[in-house]
Amino acid sequence: MSIKEIIIDSIKYPFLDWKKILILGLIVVIYTIPHDMFPINLQNGYTDQFLVIALLINCFITGYFFKIIQYSLKDTRELPKFRKWVNLFKNGFKVTCVSLIYSIPVTLPLIILNSSILIFYSYIPSFIIYIMGAIFQIYLQGYATWFSQGYATTFFVYMLYFLIIFPISLIAMANMANNDGKLSYAFKFKAIFDKIKNIGWIKFYSWYFLASVITLLVLLIGIALMFIFSILIHKYLSPKLIDSLILTPYIYIFFARSTALIYNSAIKSYFSTVTPNTR
Repeated sequence: MSIKEIIIDSIKYPFLDWKKILILGLIVVIYTIPHDMFPINLQNGYTDQFLVIALLINCFITGYFFKIIQYSLKDTRELPKFRKWVNLFKNGFKVTCVSLIYSIPVTLPLIILNSSILIFYSYIPSFIIYIMGAIFQIYLQGYATWFSQGYATTFFVYMLYFLIIFPISLIAMANMANNDGKLSYAFKFKAIFDKIKNIGWIKFYSWYFLASVITLLVLLIGIALMFIFSILIHKYLSPKLIDSLILTPYIYIFFARSTALIYNSAIKSYFSTVTPNTR
């Protein structure tokens, strides 16, 4: 598939079943409760035990993300059902472990700066929002003021994760999904980089850039809708509820589908270049 076909397919894919978007949205809403009740102080590295609860709930979210990748790798068009919750949690826990291990190169500077791995990981689901917010703050406050407040290192750490580590970790998760969910396949770096090589590094990063742009557009549209809702019916429906119930699940499903399709393109690209005599 071309990048255009992958992106178009992935945009349409979540709309195949609104019921599943809302079910995933309810889990996201539950996930956000500990964050809202016990906010994190990024300046002094404070965390609460309720953050651990949020991370455990997040395993169901990432478990469904993983299940979508598995389904899509098998060329299944429909969204997977919410069942076998234990397996969903186990796979989500594996994805969480993969994310944590892949984030080590960027969490080490945060640890040195007296921050927390849990703080970093708790923001991974919304890291794009964090980066947008940081850029906005730089614009409002000026470079000198913002950097003097000590946010510069955290911002660049997130950018490193966003530009290099996260896209590679997506292929690692897809490689794990393509091999019966075996955790070790997420760390077979030669195989992972071979997959990216088969895709083509330019095509791979072009896909990732476009997928990220779509994510940002969805967020911007969501912000506009939330602003409208906050004016019209804020007494009845919280704008943040719309974000958790619809926008975040849509982005998860979109990225899972898109990741599987770009990974599949590596497999098909490989077989298209192998001659019958070498198979």
